[in-house]
Amino acid sequence: MASMTRAGAPSTRRFAAWAIVPWILLLLAAMGCLQYRQHADYAYLLAAMVVIAVSAGCILRQAWARPAMRVLAMLLALWALATGALMLRQWGDFETARQHAMAQPQLGQVALWLIARARRTWLVGLALKAAAIPLLLWLAWVLGTPAARAQFRRRR
Repeated sequence: MASMTRAGAPSTRRFAAWAIVPWILLLLAAMGCLQYRQHADYAYLLAAMVVIAVSAGCILRQAWARPAMRVLAMLLALWALATGALMLRQWGDFETARQHAMAQPQLGQVALWLIARARRTWLVGLALKAAAIPLLLWLAWVLGTPAARAQFRRRR
């Protein structure tokens, strides 16, 4: 039977909503690894590798990964909050750039289009950070509950 473990007891591994977040972190960190390696940003590359290792351990429900993921989720939430605050300081910069571009007609519509595109990208990044903060805080909280703790197993 597929639902039986080696000892013949029913498996305690069941669907958990929290398990989706480590998958997302794993995929984003893998994408980040490719970018950081290409740009030779070794500090971020190392951080992305740590996220990959902890996420993989959490997906495999290894006991060591649960407290590590709780700390990592808190750190990532703080990082998103800090970088989001820094992004918010640039709120009016797009309007200033737009006004400068309109004052120089030789730049044409291409400059306005580039500024609008940069602003949309900035807004999407800010929205993703705003969505990530409560999600990461929720993950850190839920991994501390007894129900989640029971789903992790120690190494033999």
